[in-house]
Amino acid sequence: MSTDSKLDRKIEMIVYQPHQPIDDTELNDLGDPVVLGGKVLEGHPRISARVDLDQEGLSAGVFQATTGTLEVTFPFTEHATILDGEVTITDSDGNRHTYRPGDSYVIEQGHVVTWDVRGERVLKSFLNITR
Repeated sequence: MSTDSKLDRKIEMIVYQPHQPIDDTELNDLGDPVVLGGKVLEGHPRISARVDLDQEGLSAGVFQATTGTLEVTFPFTEHATILDGEVTITDSDGNRHTYRPGDSYVIEQGHVVTWDVRGERVLKSFLNITR
């Protein structure tokens, strides 16, 4: 159980559902993608997130990225599920997959991928572990 500081209440369970967009007012602008290990390759992507759990190297919540292409060196190991929009992720070996609502992935900390959002935005739920 964690405490949501905005609402000052205990959170026992949060449900993230595909095709249920999060209002932008619930997301915090994270600024330049470089803060999360990203290097912009194309466009002017913006990233934002709402962190619902943050404790001792473990964080969870929702993350949104707008149109653009990034090279990302993951600063954490991540399990994520796409909730809205789509993203094509290509790993350093050239393996490529387009993820849509309901699709999930795991990427290990330190792994380099290309993250390509062609639509207006992609929204995912995430669980990150930093070691």
